[in-house]
Amino acid sequence: MTKTDHPEIKFEGEEAGSGFASPTLDLIAAAVLIAISVAMMAASLMLAMPGAIHTAPGLLPFIIAATLLLMALGLGASALARRRSGIHSPAFADRDIQTDLRSLFLAGAVAVYIAALQVLAFQHNLSILGTNLRLTAFEPATIVTLTTIIHLSWRGPLWITVATSVAWTLILSLVFQLVFRIPLPGSF
Repeated sequence: MTKTDHPEIKFEGEEAGSGFASPTLDLIAAAVLIAISVAMMAASLMLAMPGAIHTAPGLLPFIIAATLLLMALGLGASALARRRSGIHSPAFADRDIQTDLRSLFLAGAVAVYIAALQVLAFQHNLSILGTNLRLTAFEPATIVTLTTIIHLSWRGPLWITVATSVAWTLILSLVFQLVFRIPLPGSF
C-alpha cells in the first residue's frame, strides 16, 4: 500500500481569509441593524392581536427582529472590542471600485423592479387549452430584472441568461397561478 499525504480539505466559507471589516464599518452596520430591528419590533407590537399571544400576527416579525437585534449587539460588541485592542484599519481600505459599483447597480436593479411592480400594474387574461391564465406586470418586470442580475453575476452568453430568466419566471408564474392560486404582484 502506498500512503499519500493529502492535506485535509476544510470548507471555511466563501470569504475565508478576508478578515474582519474595520471596526468603524462594523459599528455603523451594527447601529443601522439595531435601528431597523427596534423599528420592526415596535411595528410588530402595534399590530392588533385578535386572540391569544401565540396567534398574534406580529409574533414572528417580533421574534425575527429580536434575533436581529441580538446579532447586531454582538457585532457592535465585537467591533468595540477590536477597536479597544488597538485595531484601527481605515474604514474603506482595500475597496474594489468595480465590485462596489456592481453592488450599487444590483441594488438599483432591485429598486427599479419593486417600483415597476407598483407603477406598471396591468393584467391581461389568456385562455390556453381551456386554462385561464393572467399575464401581469410581474412577468416582464421579473424577466428583465432577473436577466440583469444574472448577467451582472455571470458572464455567459446573453441568450442563455434570457432563456433562463424567461423559463424560470414562466414556471414560477404558472405554479403560483395554477397550483397555489395566489395572485402575483403587478396586477390589480
